[in-house]
Amino acid sequence: MIEYDVRLASPQAHLFEVQCTIFNPDPKGQTVSLPAWIPGSYLIRDFARHIVSMAASCDGKAVTITKTDKHTWQCAPCSGSLQLRYSVYAFDLSVRMAYLDTTRAYFNGTSLFLQVHGHEDTACGMTLHKPKHLDKSWQVATGMTAEKTDKRGFGRYLAANYAELIDCPVEIGELAVVDFKAGGIPHRIVVSGRHQADLKRIARDLKTLCTHHIAFFGEAPFSRYEFMLYAAGDDQYGGLEHSNSTSLICPRSWLPSQGEQLNEKGYQDFLGLCSHEYFHAWHVKRIRPLAFQQAELGREAYTRMLWVFEGFTAYYDSLALVRSGLISREDYLKDLSESITRLLRTPGRTVQALEESSFDAWVKLYRPDENTPNAQISYYLKGSLVALALDLTLRAYNSSLDEVMRALWQQYGKTGTGVTEDAIEKLVAQICSPDIGQHLKKFFDMALRGTEDLPLAELIAPFGVEYKVAVNGAAAKKQTQQSSALGIKLANGGEAKLTHVYAGAAAEQAGLAGGDVVIALDGIKVSAQNLEKLVSRKAPGTKIRIHAFRRDELMEFKVVTQAAPADSCTLTLSSQPTPQAMQLLDNWLGKMASVSARE
Repeated sequence: MIEYDVRLASPQAHLFEVQCTIFNPDPKGQTVSLPAWIPGSYLIRDFARHIVSMAASCDGKAVTITKTDKHTWQCAPCSGSLQLRYSVYAFDLSVRMAYLDTTRAYFNGTSLFLQVHGHEDTACGMTLHKPKHLDKSWQVATGMTAEKTDKRGFGRYLAANYAELIDCPVEIGELAVVDFKAGGIPHRIVVSGRHQADLKRIARDLKTLCTHHIAFFGEAPFSRYEFMLYAAGDDQYGGLEHSNSTSLICPRSWLPSQGEQLNEKGYQDFLGLCSHEYFHAWHVKRIRPLAFQQAELGREAYTRMLWVFEGFTAYYDSLALVRSGLISREDYLKDLSESITRLLRTPGRTVQALEESSFDAWVKLYRPDENTPNAQISYYLKGSLVALALDLTLRAYNSSLDEVMRALWQQYGKTGTGVTEDAIEKLVAQICSPDIGQHLKKFFDMALRGTEDLPLAELIAPFGVEYKVAVNGAAAKKQTQQSSALGIKLANGGEAKLTHVYAGAAAEQAGLAGGDVVIALDGIKVSAQNLEKLVSRKAPGTKIRIHAFRRDELMEFKVVTQAAPADSCTLTLSSQPTPQAMQLLDNWLGKMASVSARE
């Protein structure tokens, strides 16, 4: 048994104090380390940089401890139990790290718990000490198994091994809790942070959603599940999956409140976030790429399959909402339209293939810069649309992606077998008849290893859905002449600061760059609110002068406007669908049902 004692030592200084006791250390000298990344988020984060101090002892006597690399320590040989005491700085609100102040405590095990080399399969105990100097209303929420805890959740917990220990985040503070059952399985929604959320409404809708997901796979792979949500400001959003829980952050304005008008788009996004992380309990936590089986947490674990594990999940997160009746078909198609539009507005889709995007996740996705849209594509975004395209393609052959997902669960998830890099293509070929194998090979070559656009208009037409692409706002404005665009993206706020300048666009050809702040167009002051509108009134080919600050230097740019691209997608239900189209649509999106999320 490896024991970890956790104390909220100094909330004002954001310091946890941890003691790790190793009862049978390596007689040659024990090696310990802290993970460099957390499963589910593919970036080297170097959690060890937050360890402030560390000391080792054995039977009350100091033991020499030497740091051998950025996250590894070597202890001198000792006879008896080895104790390591260390302080961890925690002031990161994200779901991936740790946080501590006088209002809330939160941590992932990858931030606090040293990995004891050679004891990865040893059972672990975690004792969470009650903070005497903090609010007595504080409670604990975690998916870890409680052995002996008080009514507020402080006390001792158990984990079968180190992997399980770091897979159970811990939320501590003033918690609002609602219990519900889905598929006969106990679930909880636990909310921290300031909010006035209607938790009964949220629990009702999550019950509907969770019941749908359990029915989709045919069973739940956990005996209980916790949604741990931090209600934050408008600039906070994220989620991270775990085997029997998820950590979530979203704007409190997204949550329904009694007596207030519902933020429908925000609430739909919240339910989509919950759906995404919950789906991961099957797809990623149990259906896992071979590269993640026994992956070393001190270095990258490369795979070309994140388009499957994140892209497919992104496809099913919103599909589950419409199938379970939580959103309407119109809302689902609007959400799908927005995804297609984002893809069309990403020049990098013609540069980086989807498998390359997956492989490069460790160095690119989580480190965006001003050139990101020009050089790469998100495996979340394009992966979800490849899932759509594959699903619609399979349905033309009386199959579906649903069958693929259930086969993945039976063959890989339930058996714990790692999914090989070519497994998806082989599995699809097995499910479908041999005569369409060549067509599917061409599809995968195009979608995964090529950079051409997906034939979504062609694929979705038989389902009674009209696919239209137009210049942004052209239909609403009923423009009589072609408008112009600079090919830029602006930061939120008053000043016209460019975050991105798209490849080949008028702004790039004139020399404008990400980070520039535009202050005038043809001698007239501009802002983020009117810059693109002023440009859109110009005819393509018009010469304009733009003044902008680059750092602290005022610069002038001579721009020749270009025609605004047709990159805004709209998907609408056909007003006169054929009976065959209606049947296909029902099979895809599910039968029409009441929409509780809109009530």
